[in-house]
Amino acid sequence: MFTQRTPSVDLNGTWKFIPDPMQRCRRQQWWKNPSKPNIPFPCWDPEGMWEIQVPGTWKKQFNELKWYDGHAVYMKEFVAPEIPPGHEAFLVFDGIIYSSEIIVNGHRLCVHEWGYSAFQVRVTEVLLRQNQLFVLVENLLKELRVPGEIYDWNNDGGIINGVKLIFVPVTHIENFRTSTRLEDAGVVIEFDVLLGSRDDKAVEEVTIRIPELALETKVVAKTGVVAKAEIRLPRSKIELWNTEQPKLYRTEGSTRHETIADEIGYREIRTEGHNLLLNGEPIRLYGVSVHSEFPDTGRTATPENLEKLVKAAKDLGLNFLRCAHYPYAEIFGRAMDRAGILWWEEVPAYWLFPMREEKMTNLACGMLEDTIPRDWNRASLIIWSVSNECCWRNPENPQEHNYAYWNKAVELVRSLDPRRLISCAEAQNIVSTASSWKPAAGDQFIGVGVTAGVTYRPMHTDEFYQLFDILAGNLYVDEPGQEAVLYPRFVELLRSYNKPLMLSEFGSMSLLGAKVPGDQLGNEERHVEMIDRAYKIFESLPEIVGYAPWILTDGRAPIHWRWYNQGTSLFRYGFMDENWKPKKVYFGLRDCIARLKKHWLQK
Repeated sequence: MFTQRTPSVDLNGTWKFIPDPMQRCRRQQWWKNPSKPNIPFPCWDPEGMWEIQVPGTWKKQFNELKWYDGHAVYMKEFVAPEIPPGHEAFLVFDGIIYSSEIIVNGHRLCVHEWGYSAFQVRVTEVLLRQNQLFVLVENLLKELRVPGEIYDWNNDGGIINGVKLIFVPVTHIENFRTSTRLEDAGVVIEFDVLLGSRDDKAVEEVTIRIPELALETKVVAKTGVVAKAEIRLPRSKIELWNTEQPKLYRTEGSTRHETIADEIGYREIRTEGHNLLLNGEPIRLYGVSVHSEFPDTGRTATPENLEKLVKAAKDLGLNFLRCAHYPYAEIFGRAMDRAGILWWEEVPAYWLFPMREEKMTNLACGMLEDTIPRDWNRASLIIWSVSNECCWRNPENPQEHNYAYWNKAVELVRSLDPRRLISCAEAQNIVSTASSWKPAAGDQFIGVGVTAGVTYRPMHTDEFYQLFDILAGNLYVDEPGQEAVLYPRFVELLRSYNKPLMLSEFGSMSLLGAKVPGDQLGNEERHVEMIDRAYKIFESLPEIVGYAPWILTDGRAPIHWRWYNQGTSLFRYGFMDENWKPKKVYFGLRDCIARLKKHWLQK
């Protein structure tokens, strides 16, 4: 649903909260059983609960919950205006980690089984003037979840993104999607309009306008059917969105009941052979990988922290962010639109062998179905990624791979957002042609050794590589010098697919200020050297059009316990430390990006 609507009620701010590891709230059904002044049961009252800020994670707001994974209870009492005549009311949640149950005025309305992505709950029949909202949250690590029991970021539980109450006409514009294509000297803007209503036979005329361009078109929309329209204009009459001039146009959709509006940039993104084209011109993605990870708020993005992120990206000379490994807050994409920074968005199919199993596939596809309609009008978003490193399976038996998931996920993305590119961080996988694979051998994608007489082949079937628009791989080296083997081999093995290549991860690690020998992992100069060597090799590999070294900042991940983690579990791959203080490699990366840009500009 398109949720940028007025009027609305902002439900962010102070909520009541408790960790509830024994699920006392659920067992006693607090939403039905208010506390009584003279007896101890049920075991709660609002005054006995903690206060928490929403959006936010409990792991950043309460030191005693720094590593707590489990059940928690959020409660908010709020006053709602009267629902306007002929309207419906919806609660909008922009992201919760992980599963959640929504209870309004004693009515259990919704269970959202997966985390990170946005969802809405109809509350028309249960909304009162004075309201009590319970949100039961659970973020336990589980094997058959997406992500699963182990992953390389902290499991921040809670209502991590914003919450609001919106009102929409009974028959309303559910959403609309725009896309842009260039035809000779012209521009074609396509519109897909979806009508929402409980009446499955509802019909409305929808007017689409771009006031600044004095453009307008009309389309008749029916419930359950995508209505299509387009506007054609000379290219000279529109300022296309790009990274240097990220022009946004107010775009309106109107019926006799309502007008909704969004700020949209119009641009074309496509591939041609090994090239990536933005508005018909080749572009290289000078990027870095990031987590939605901030010193004071953890997984929760705020306008102030996004300003810091954009400032760092601009200082490094970036035009691209590879956003790992889950959907981000809606405000993130809007900030990138304004800043002119391209990005890719991902679902957390991460280190998961059984993604092909129906339950796992449904969880990831559910996140895609939630997230794509929310973000499909963001000009800065150019790539949907459907997985990261989910390939530890027998290459001799494709049935053991996750192809069933990849096929379904790609088909879903193309059906929802056909003009945006699709990738996954899986193209790095190779196997030796000289020996049969054994389970103990695992995934060989980071292997860099060269054995006389041994050749390699891509791990996947040809059909796998044909699925994706950009072939992206995560490629790390253990020692300086190995990049001279690894990166050219990546290109050689995938060149014949005639698609743009991207390094979605590469790099090393260092501890800010570490005093250790120069050849030791964790040394700052060693980190600089490994990044510098990589970028020098890239000058000879034109097929690689995207570079997203891992990662902008050090971050929390309770699987790292080496000396350079200092007992904090912070991974140290960052170009800045966990407080966003630059390491030596930050300045080294900035120099490398400037040098590589200059190299390709001279070609």
